[in-house]
Amino acid sequence: IAYSPKKGVDWSVSWQETEQEALGALIPKIVETLKAAKGTLQRLMDAEDVAAAKRKKERDEEWERYLKQEDARKVAQALADSQKQLAEVIERWGKAMTVERFFADAEERLKSTNDERRQRLEERLTLARAMMESVDPLDFIESWVAPEERHRSKFI
Repeated sequence: IAYSPKKGVDWSVSWQETEQEALGALIPKIVETLKAAKGTLQRLMDAEDVAAAKRKKERDEEWERYLKQEDARKVAQALADSQKQLAEVIERWGKAMTVERFFADAEERLKSTNDERRQRLEERLTLARAMMESVDPLDFIESWVAPEERHRSKFI
């Protein structure tokens, strides 16, 4: 049996030794067949090389499209996540401002209480205020992560 070892090239020829035709008698016929098949086999191998290169190019292009789609998905996800976080930051700041207004009102009301009660309540108010987070909007915005900080596109 003679065959093409190249993947994708389906070519083979076989000879059978029989009682009427010994292997020695087949050798010239085998050599002649192989010489005659050289051109055909070369064309088949060249065609397979071209087809393999085309398949590789298509796979590479498909991979590139996938990478671009995945990048676009990540960009969109980063934008959505950033918008959601910003809304949460603003909501937290709004709650902190409500607490701040509470403390400001309590401090204003302290001014009209008697000295003994004022001293006790001032201490409690100081302790309570120390437990609360900052109300500076810059502190809030500093914790926000912008879309470009989450994912920077490789294709823009």
